[in-house]
Amino acid sequence: MAAIRLLFYSHDTFGLGHFRRSLTIASHLRRHLPETSVLIMTGLEAAYAFETPAGVDFVKLPAVKKVGPEAYQSRHLRISFKRVRRLRENLIKAIAKSFDPHMLVVDNVPRGVDGELLPTLDFLRAHRPQTRIVLTLRDVLDTPEEIVPLWRKWGVYQLLERSYDEIWVAGWQDIFDPTLLYEFPAAVAQKTRFCGYIVQRASREAAAAIAEELRLSGAPLSIASVGGGEDGYPLLRTYADAVGKLPHRGVKSVVCLGPDMPPEQRNDLKQRLLPRSDVLLYDFRPDLVSFLPLASVTVSMAGYNSVAEVLAHEKAAVVVPRVFPRREQWLRAHALEERGLVRTIDTADLNPQRLIDAMSAGLMSGAPSAGSIDFGGLRRITRRAQRLLGVTEQG
Repeated sequence: MAAIRLLFYSHDTFGLGHFRRSLTIASHLRRHLPETSVLIMTGLEAAYAFETPAGVDFVKLPAVKKVGPEAYQSRHLRISFKRVRRLRENLIKAIAKSFDPHMLVVDNVPRGVDGELLPTLDFLRAHRPQTRIVLTLRDVLDTPEEIVPLWRKWGVYQLLERSYDEIWVAGWQDIFDPTLLYEFPAAVAQKTRFCGYIVQRASREAAAAIAEELRLSGAPLSIASVGGGEDGYPLLRTYADAVGKLPHRGVKSVVCLGPDMPPEQRNDLKQRLLPRSDVLLYDFRPDLVSFLPLASVTVSMAGYNSVAEVLAHEKAAVVVPRVFPRREQWLRAHALEERGLVRTIDTADLNPQRLIDAMSAGLMSGAPSAGSIDFGGLRRITRRAQRLLGVTEQG
């Protein structure tokens, strides 16, 4: 096979996590498969802020946002969700027909947003049967009580059996096993491969550049971030009230607001934090992972990428999981806390003193060992892709 074309569908209705995970996989496949072109379909405005390797490009779809469980609306266009969904559906199918991928990689949502991917899946199976189609799932989606009835109602189990070649679970089977949690039929479970967590690690060069930028001079560093930031204000407002009261002397802070934080909330946090000489405030840093080697403690929500990257870098972590629109983060945070890997504060219990206590405990005890966690997701996904495509690794 002279040239490989990979098409990614990246779920984009809430936060940065889906796109970051898709880009990490796409970039790794591009480096390890010969003569590969990767095209990512996403509605995320911040996509072009991320560094991408040669051979990776994007198609920007009209943006939509999640406003409730399985409820969406247009993010920018002043048209109904029904109309913007139809527009996205037609664009996705046209891209797939024109790009003619050897493999379609679907992120986390088998049907696409509100079923927008179904016509494309049907077209590929009917007219391009040689195209391999895979679904990547994160470690946990939501409670079984939410997922199983929805998937039965929408015919997802039949779709997985009919349209997908493999399902790649980017998680640790010892903590979460979707085949059991979500009652996969035997035929679907047989297609499922557990790959391990997907993590982006900071390079030595990037971490050294950040160290030069921060000039810490041995001071402890706390990193507070909330992903896209759309619902991150309560956590960062609490952090702003707590940061000056830590019993540890000389702690410096890096705070990242995220590109989706509403302007009034962004301005309020800037008024609170910019006057502080011990806080470095960013609207958005797509390279935030490069700060992690320098951190003594991190404060974040409990999204997949945030938690996996903090654990992979073996940093003390305080997490405040969201519970809306899904309980995915709550499930992840408490499962990891039971194993002594993070400190969890539920949103109902969040206040400055609780945050101070958790951060202080992290600064005192240091990072837990994450040696038992499987971080081999990228390596195994690459091997699965090679096998499905019938190619060998470059070099």
